[in-house]
Amino acid sequence: MLTKYALPAAVRVVGAVGVALLAATPVWSQTSPSQDTGTQAAEQQVVAPVDPIIAEVRRRLAEPARRDVHRGDRAALVAFYAARSGEPLWVSASGLNMRAQDAIAEIRRIEDWGLALADFELPRPIAADASPAALADAEIVVGLAVLEYARHARGGRLDPPSLSANFDLKPPVVDPKLVLEAVATTDAVATYLVGLHPKHEQFQRLRQALVKLRGGVSRPEPVAEAVVRMPANGPVLKPGMTHPDIALLRQRLKVSAEVGRETFYDPALKEAAATFQRENKMTPDGVIGNRTRSVLNGNEPPKPALAGSEAQRLIANMERWRWLPEDLGTFHVWDNIPEFTARVLKNGQVVHTAKIVVGKVENQTPLFSENMRYIVFQPEWGVPNGIKVKEIAPYLRSGGGGFFGFFGSDTSILQKHNLRVSLNGKPVDPNSVNWDQVDIRRFSFIQPAGPSNVLGVVKFLFPNKHDVYMHDTSQRELFKQSVRAFSHGCMRVDNPGRLAELLLEEDKGWPAAHVQRLLAAGGSSNEVELTRRIPVHVTYFTAVVGDDGQVKYFGDIYGHDRRVMAALDGKPLPMELASNTSETAAKETAAKEVRKGKSSKQTSFDPFNGLIGN
Repeated sequence: MLTKYALPAAVRVVGAVGVALLAATPVWSQTSPSQDTGTQAAEQQVVAPVDPIIAEVRRRLAEPARRDVHRGDRAALVAFYAARSGEPLWVSASGLNMRAQDAIAEIRRIEDWGLALADFELPRPIAADASPAALADAEIVVGLAVLEYARHARGGRLDPPSLSANFDLKPPVVDPKLVLEAVATTDAVATYLVGLHPKHEQFQRLRQALVKLRGGVSRPEPVAEAVVRMPANGPVLKPGMTHPDIALLRQRLKVSAEVGRETFYDPALKEAAATFQRENKMTPDGVIGNRTRSVLNGNEPPKPALAGSEAQRLIANMERWRWLPEDLGTFHVWDNIPEFTARVLKNGQVVHTAKIVVGKVENQTPLFSENMRYIVFQPEWGVPNGIKVKEIAPYLRSGGGGFFGFFGSDTSILQKHNLRVSLNGKPVDPNSVNWDQVDIRRFSFIQPAGPSNVLGVVKFLFPNKHDVYMHDTSQRELFKQSVRAFSHGCMRVDNPGRLAELLLEEDKGWPAAHVQRLLAAGGSSNEVELTRRIPVHVTYFTAVVGDDGQVKYFGDIYGHDRRVMAALDGKPLPMELASNTSETAAKETAAKEVRKGKSSKQTSFDPFNGLIGN
């Protein structure tokens, strides 16, 4: 028995991934006379006709792609339509279907989510008698727009590591294949797309702030204006005095006076001056000395400037929230660099807040997420390779800092910081090493536990390729500073005992008294391994929204806002604020001091000075 099924002419199209070959070839099904009737019926094959629009979509997807089309999205479309033989997803013979109209309506609202409508291509109006070719074009355009929305909603608009080596983050973009499968099985496409945006509380609050701002309810963007500068040096200005600089002070603080009294220091001016001093953490006495003059001129304290407009700042911060894992963890640690703050959150509620010290501009703390694995009490400190190369090596090599070692190096710095040297686990006398001829990274420099240890009494390890962690510090006075960027990249945490208590209570159920005994115990390192997953997220958010809905902004200390804003606008990236000081630069600086006839004992230069605190 021989049966032949005729196929529509539209099926005879060269499609993607080999489907056209199947479509263009008649399908035969035959049975052997020796087979029984039941087998004959089971083996008969029928190929459903391919919709003409789908066939045209396949043909068009087989053509070379435009450069502006995302490769992954297009590949997903090719595979999707190669397997689809029924009706189109987004169009019908009469034009765009309801599913497409739902998707397009949501895409047009994309600006409310901090994304750019200009990034999307939407279909042109379709005539009632549109050809299969025109409908196929619309089918592809809507499909690509939906996939682009899904990718941008999950942080795929940018590639974080390409913006900065300090962005060690991989946005949780959904596989486009899964997106197409999802939208093909729901009529509520808009609901699905909205659900792709981050659920994080801060992201939602930033979005609300952006919508409010664009609705004209928020405060207007401040207009930049020149700052009236006062002479850097001058007499101390006090209430009751008359001096020409007082007129400048009035302009700077925007305090008017009666005509002819502009140079007189009256009570209204004193109140404004005292308010300014109070806001800048100075004694609010209204007395204007050189220190206050300097602050009035914007010279100090160093307060990093905010980047871009208010809307741009909100959008840049929303974008960085998209880069974080979808699930932050029911119990997790959040370290926010520009805010110099660490938080512990449980079930979405903040249960602990602490000040932190972060990396200097030249030693930036990277952005990443890892799981807390160990808490080490009474830790030793092993000097990282970066500090060995950039700060210890220039000191130990000939001409680096003095002539106290056998080979013209000054090894006294090692005694000063109680650093023990070893090679392959065996103690080494640093004076016996020609530091000009060795690779310092092969040597271990260990500072034992004790009151002078730079890590204090406890450190918190979440292993990562950056060798960054949180720890106590012997320099607790730094927590009094408002801008706390002093470390080599690790985060020094205030009240580390309380952090240890919370983590070990959560992980092991230990009472606070037990943790306090571990903190007070002397001796060498006591490492406690955690048994559960406690994520640590190191972030860079310059805008944080409080429970009252008010946005608090923080300085762009590393310039990350500027780079993200430029990338979102399609502009060239500005240079990073600073790169880590090179070994060569450090050594050249040391050599200059030697050529001047100064040793490390005679000058304030000390390339090892930044060592205290990782």
